[in-house]
Amino acid sequence: MSFRDRLRPDIAELSALRLFDYGSTRTDLVRLDCNEAPFGVDADVMDEFRAELDRLSLNRYPDVSGEPLRRALAARWGVETEEILLGNGSIELLALLMTAFGGVRTGRPAKVLYPDPSFPHYEVIARTSGLVPIPVPLEADFRLDEGKVTAAIAEHDPALILIASPNNPTGNAFDPDALERLARRSDAVFVVDEAYADFAGGGGAPATLIPRARRTPGLLVTRTFSKIGYAGMRLGALLGAREVVSELDKVRLPWNVNAFTLAFAQVLLRHPERMEARARHVIELRADLRARLQAVPGVVVFPSEANFVLVRIPLPTAAVFARMCALGVLVKNVSRPGLLERCLRITVGTAVENARCASVLATALR
Repeated sequence: MSFRDRLRPDIAELSALRLFDYGSTRTDLVRLDCNEAPFGVDADVMDEFRAELDRLSLNRYPDVSGEPLRRALAARWGVETEEILLGNGSIELLALLMTAFGGVRTGRPAKVLYPDPSFPHYEVIARTSGLVPIPVPLEADFRLDEGKVTAAIAEHDPALILIASPNNPTGNAFDPDALERLARRSDAVFVVDEAYADFAGGGGAPATLIPRARRTPGLLVTRTFSKIGYAGMRLGALLGAREVVSELDKVRLPWNVNAFTLAFAQVLLRHPERMEARARHVIELRADLRARLQAVPGVVVFPSEANFVLVRIPLPTAAVFARMCALGVLVKNVSRPGLLERCLRITVGTAVENARCASVLATALR
């Protein structure tokens, strides 16, 4: 008997995540495909971090729960330290949730419900965790139909509901009042994935459901540092009632967040105004990118409250995508039948990168 005979059939059917192979020798490529920040870490932040490195004892394990960092995050978000759980990016926390709330109930696998289209790894993590994915279609304008979601909850009785707001790849945020109502109506664990919340709200106070999670049973919120410029740090956080966080902490693998990440994040949190300024800068650059893309004939540009812009183009995306890459700009081809037909997702870049992207898109369409 080979190992494949022991492997779960649903795992064998999946593919490992690999980014688009743009060629390791390409140094001219503008990368606007992964929703990363368009600028690196500030020099003064790195100086502070280097000073912290001298104080790290790398022969010792870091604090098993990241308690000093959780304290700093609690002060930033106005919650208690015990209401925060740290993860190796928010994607690890999503997998942890499915481990904790998955399994078999009343003789049937648990279900996870989410909008469609949305973050594709909701389905991947669900399947690898043994849950049944239940996608609920969005409306033609990417709006979340509260009645449709309510009906799906009643029909499927999911263990978990995952809602990204702002949503990826559509870029729009959902009505927070509707999300709270859905969370209160459901017996499921209701998770709002706020990976892009720093860019919502038009540059003022970021829109977040964190305060509502403290007063709404079953409502959890996930956040990440990846989108505001620290994707390589791999840090996510889950916020919710302390009794829920306490149970989830039993499932979390110990020392899942390393000492470097814990130290770097604490440096960042000493000066939250720096992160807020970065988010405002991205919002300004997003307006610049939208204006440039709207000037390209035949391109439909959708509203966005994230650090990317979704566009629909008048030609088949595969050829346009390949042509853009050949011309030095890499975007994300998210086209599939339905609401995302002929759509590309374009990460917000610098002003120079935005201008090049729009020019290359116009050329590729010609």
